[in-house]
Parts: sequence; structure tokens; C-alpha cells
Amino acid sequence: MKVQDLRKLLEETEDKLTIFVSLETLKKYSFSNGDLLNLINEFLTDEEKLKLFDYSHFQRLDEWIKSSILKQISDPNMQVQMLYNDNTRNALSTYQIIDIIKNLGDNEKTQILQDKDFLEKSKIKDYDIKNIISTLEDEAKLELLEDVEFITNGLALKDYQITELIKEITSEENKIKLLGSYSLEAYSKVDIIKTLNDNNKIEIVLNEEFDRYFKIDILTSLDSDSLYTFLSRHKEFCTKNNIRPFEIIKKFNTENQKKFIEKLEQSNLTQDEKLEIYAILKQEVKDSINVSELKEEYKTAISMKTNEFNTNIVLDLDRNLEDYRGLDNLIKVQPEILTEEEKTRLLQLCDICPNMQVVNLLNDTVEEESTATEYKDAEKWITDLINNLKPEYSDIQKLAVIDNAIGRKISYSPDFDTEVFDADDCRALWKIISSGYGVCNGVANVEKYILKRVGIESEMISSGKHTFLRIKNIELPLANGETIKGDTIVDPTWNLAEHRFGGYPNNFCISYEEARKNDIGIDGKDYESHRNDEKLQDVTLSLEEQCLRNLFKSVGLADEQGQFPMKDLVEKSEMLHQIYENQPNENIKKQFLLLSQVCPEFVTCQNSTMGILSNILLKNEKLKFSKCVVNRVYNKEDKEKRPNLYVYIDLDELGKRFYYADKSTGQFVQLSQEEFTQQFECYQEDLNLSKGVRPWETKEQFKEEIDLSKSSGTIIAKEEEER
Repeated sequence: MKVQDLRKLLEETEDKLTIFVSLETLKKYSFSNGDLLNLINEFLTDEEKLKLFDYSHFQRLDEWIKSSILKQISDPNMQVQMLYNDNTRNALSTYQIIDIIKNLGDNEKTQILQDKDFLEKSKIKDYDIKNIISTLEDEAKLELLEDVEFITNGLALKDYQITELIKEITSEENKIKLLGSYSLEAYSKVDIIKTLNDNNKIEIVLNEEFDRYFKIDILTSLDSDSLYTFLSRHKEFCTKNNIRPFEIIKKFNTENQKKFIEKLEQSNLTQDEKLEIYAILKQEVKDSINVSELKEEYKTAISMKTNEFNTNIVLDLDRNLEDYRGLDNLIKVQPEILTEEEKTRLLQLCDICPNMQVVNLLNDTVEEESTATEYKDAEKWITDLINNLKPEYSDIQKLAVIDNAIGRKISYSPDFDTEVFDADDCRALWKIISSGYGVCNGVANVEKYILKRVGIESEMISSGKHTFLRIKNIELPLANGETIKGDTIVDPTWNLAEHRFGGYPNNFCISYEEARKNDIGIDGKDYESHRNDEKLQDVTLSLEEQCLRNLFKSVGLADEQGQFPMKDLVEKSEMLHQIYENQPNENIKKQFLLLSQVCPEFVTCQNSTMGILSNILLKNEKLKFSKCVVNRVYNKEDKEKRPNLYVYIDLDELGKRFYYADKSTGQFVQLSQEEFTQQFECYQEDLNLSKGVRPWETKEQFKEEIDLSKSSGTIIAKEEEER
């Protein structure tokens, strides 16, 4: 029998429920699940529909059929009551429960959302909760979102879910109000701001403290007319925030770009800004421009090809380099992949485009940026270094000269592990050389780059804490006059301080076993700075001490006896300690004077200088102090918080003494405690290490946890010998 017959039976029967609950009766008819649902909806009341769930053959139906029956109930309170029934809820999947909830009214949805026990029993997760809230009408949604505590802690919604919900609010005023109520990440706030009208976007850009990249992102969402007006009225703001018009326009769609350039010539943008815009336009837009009406310089800009992401122009070093004038901000070049002839042309371009980006790849993946000026400055230094290598030098001699030169040129970044540390600046190859500051992987990469230029193969190795070099297939001299060839380890960073002050480089051409021994601090702790068994267990070559001394003597870096210049420094320091044994104040001043004579630039190579002060010049029993601290502070008036080297000594006889390295005079200046604390402050990261207590605020000797990988090596002097 067909469904039409069942329909007729239902129409003729007063107690329609009996037909649906009679399994024998239903078996007589041929109908689909869809037919069954339609008949239930048409012939049964809400109460009768609920009674169906008391019968076993209905309980065995598919979940979607049962949920469909529940959704047919017109009384939302009755639906909620059924969902709260354990038997009914357990008979449905979470998906079906959510589907039913979404069809309820706002009051019922809100009631359920506030029932934490029900949400947990129904296994409703945060993303489902977010989707349920999305189905609320604007007023109910707003009321819920205004309860920040409930949304963030009660429902435990994540930032991106809250962001999406706020974006759904219709009223811009309410959106802005909610923006101020939640502690969202900047990128989440920007995502919401981009849904506002252009006037509100501009108001926020002008008044909120956002990173320039976020400001640009917001401005990119303006229409062309609004952006044109903004750029015309707020040139000073853009200059102050380093916002370049092309950075916005390059992200415009084709239509917006076309509209903008229609008025470009009438704008008050500079010549270079217009050139940048023409150069970065989408090719489709460039093709639509009637170039016959443009100035020649604009035609040249339009002829520039851009990369596939439309972020930079494709540099062609064979074309007239003057074509690139004014387009510095659109040029990014990686010299490491260029030919020598192209590098020569690039150096010429540096004078035309001094602000273009010159990038190197760190570990073949991370892109680090230097300026053209820094590149040119660094390349001159590298070229001079290489040209001064004697033609007859062996590879090991070249390695010695290069490692030493890097130590004399570069110091470990003095602001490392502070709140102002820039992780990119200290790893950008040419910036490190030009500025004279870097950290381990940056310094190692500098040496690797120079070694490659002279034909010495090396590999950067990381322990996870520290980076150094594995020198490959190099010939080392032996004490018996023979040589041996293979791999060895050079740690350029740990040699920085030794080379700066003419000491014995403890981390030059050593075996893996020796490198691991050097990882043990004076406290006996293994800092594992060089640990990498997988890549280094077969590195067994090392340069014996006398061979190393002979090597450095052969290139003029040690005297005829193989003694390093630091020996003279140690002897003079000891002599001063003896002469001024009973005049500690004068002794300290003389030690500082000796430092400035040996290393006139000591004020700017702070990390290396800290080592020489702590381990040699001020480490003498004749200086009877209860406390001596050598570290960095910043001047309170310096917004950039650049590091200044300072020494604090608590002398038994003279009390507290404060000295700072004055960069203008190149000398240590003594201040009273009041003067020093008024002028300088410790970095927050340093204060965190000492639990907020400054060194001069207590006589307690803090045992600072020093990671050996975060320095330019330890300078050790023993028995008047640098070692």
C-alpha cells in the first residue's frame, strides 16, 4: 500500500497517534523517511509528537529523523524541555542538538548558553557556542557580548571567535564600544576595524596606538576616494608613522587602483611617491594607462616589472641604473645569488638607491635585511680584509686572520636579553658588520660568508642554544711539522672578546670533545652550548697550543715567542694593582685608563669590555671590595634605551662607587649614587633576574644564571698568561 493510502487512513481516523505508534499498521504501507516526517508534521500536535519518543521503534530511528521531529514542535519551551531530558539528549548527536538549538528563539538560546552543565553534557565546544551566538538577533547578541566576563571565562571563547562575533554586530557605535571592552590582540582589533565605515577607520588610525603595519592594513580597506582625501590631509601623519602611499595602493584591487591613479597627478604626493605608485600597480592597471600623456619618469616607472606577489619590482642590473632612482622602497636584492659582475653593478646602485633592502638568508630560510648603505660599508670592509690576505697564505692562515678581524670589528649585542633587543638587526649580515653588533648565529653567518669568498667551506651548526662553525676539509699543522686534513670547530662568537683584546682564542680549531669541555661553566654546570652529537661526533681535529701560537705568529697576530698582546695588558694591570695597592680609588682610575689605551673603542664594544673588566682588570685581591658589578644600563632620557656600560663597586674603605662609559669622551666617568640613579636605570629583564632589586640596593651577591651561549666568550688570565 502506498503513502496516499496512509494519508487517507489518517484523515479518516480521529486518534491519529495510534496509527503512528502501531508498528504493524505502519508495516502495511510503503513510504520514505521524508514521507513519514511530512505526515507527522501534518497530522500530530506538539504533545503527540513528543509521545512518539516513548515507543521503542521510534527510538531506533536515525538521529536526523528524531531531531527533525523535535524541530517540528512549535513550542520552543517544549523543545528545550526535551533537550534537557537525558534520554532524548543522549539519543541525539552533538551536531543534531546544535541544529535544534539554532532553530530556537533568542531567549531559549541564551538560556541554554548560560547552562554550563547542559553544554558539557551535550559536548558542545567553543566553536559550536560561537556558531550558536552567531544565529542570535543583533540585540540579543550585543547583550551577550557586553558581558565580557561571561564570554571570556564562562564560555571560554577564543579571541578569534570573539572577533568574528563583534564583526557581526550591525551598529558601528556598538562595535567600537565592544572593541574597547575586550583585550584583543592588535590583529584581531584591526580585523574588526576594517568592517567599519571609512570615517571611523580613519579616526581610529589617527588616534589609536597601532603598529605602522596595522595602520596600513586598515587604510588598505578604504575606498580610493577616502584614501585620496586621507593622504592629502594627513601627509605629516604619514611621514611621522613611516606610512608610504604605495604600501596601501599596491594592496588595492584593480578597480580601486584605476580610480586612484585618475587623480594621482593632481594629488599633493611627492614625485618619488608617485613614481612608487606607478611602479607597483597591477599589470592590468598599467596596461590600461595611456602612457603618451605621462611624464618620461612615470613611463619608466610603469615599465618596471613586479614580482608575483606584487610587493617589489624585479631588479634588472643590466638596465640603466638611473631608472631606479626614487624607487628605493620597492627594491629588495639578495647579493649572495648574484655574479661578481652583478655585485659590482649593485654597489653602483647603492649610491642611487641608498635605502633599498639588501637581504641575506639565515640558515637558507630566514630573511634578514640591511640597507644599501650598510651593504656598501660592509662589502668595503670585507674586500679590504680579503685584499690584505697575502697570496702565499694557506687556508688555515686565512681563517686565523678572518676570525681575528671579525673579533676586532664585531661585539656581541649589548642589549641582548633586554626589552629593546631587535632580533633582526643582530642577524642581518651586512648590518652586523656596519654596526659592529651581532649575536651568535649572525656572527657565525658573517664568518661563513667571508670564508666562502676565499674558498674555505664551512657549515653553521646549532646546539639549539648557540651557533658556531664546522670548518670542512681544512689542513691543520701538527707539532712534528706534518699536516692533517679534516673538519674542525671554530666558534667566532666565543672568540670575539679574545680577539678584541689580543688574547688566546680558546675556541679556534678545536675538536668536538674540546668544544664540549668549554661548555662547562665555573659552577660546574654543563650549558650544552655546542652539543650536537649527530652533526659533530666525527669532528676530531684540533690545533695544538704551540701550533696555534705559531700560526698566529705567522700572520702577525702574536709575537716571535707566540705570545699574544693581552699578556702585556695583564702585566700592566698587575703592576698598577701593586703600585696603588693602598689607593683603591686611584687604582680603579688607572685600570680604566689602561683599558682606554689598549682599546679606545671600549665604550662601544660593551660585551667584550665587560669580560676584560670582570675577569682581569678588576679581578684582583688587592682591590678589596665587597661587591663589584659590571653590566649595562640605559639613560632615562633616551627613548630608544640604548645600552651604556657601567661599573658599580662597593669598596670596604671608600664605600659605593659608580662609573659609566661616556661615549662622547671615550672614558669612564664617576658619579655619585644620587647622580647615577637619577640618570640611569636597569633594564627590566635584568631586574627580573634579580627579583626587582638593583645591584646597589643590597649587599647580597646575587648568583646570576649566566648562559655561556649568550656572550662573546670568557676571558681568562692565569699566571700572567692569556689563556
